[in-house]
Amino acid sequence: MIDVNISVFIQLINFFIVLAVLNAVLYRPIRAVIKKRAQRMALQLRDVENFTAQAQEKMATYTSALTAAQQQGVEIRTNLKAEGYQEESTMLESANKAAAQELKAARDDAASQVRTGIKTLTPRVDGYAKKVTEKVVGWAV
Repeated sequence: MIDVNISVFIQLINFFIVLAVLNAVLYRPIRAVIKKRAQRMALQLRDVENFTAQAQEKMATYTSALTAAQQQGVEIRTNLKAEGYQEESTMLESANKAAAQELKAARDDAASQVRTGIKTLTPRVDGYAKKVTEKVVGWAV
């Protein structure tokens, strides 16, 4: 059986002294290192989460800016095409008008030349007719 005497009290005091020394020398520094490591890990985790959030935000901003730029490009291209078609129709219209004017001027000039020719040659028709008749009859004989 166990004898309860003074040695039990000495061992109990010795146990508490060893416990206090171990706590002061070993456990407390290890707990401090573990606490600092946990704080550093929490800080790094927070930094990683912030970085990830910023990256996602920048990606969303980039995507929206890219979409807006593409839409703007489509609008600009559509406007330029419309302006080009309008300019083309304007140029074709002016070219058609110029061609019509030149054609009319050429027809008028040809008609005036015909009228001038008719006026010039009408009085001479009788003389030419006589000469032709004389040559035809003269050759036929």
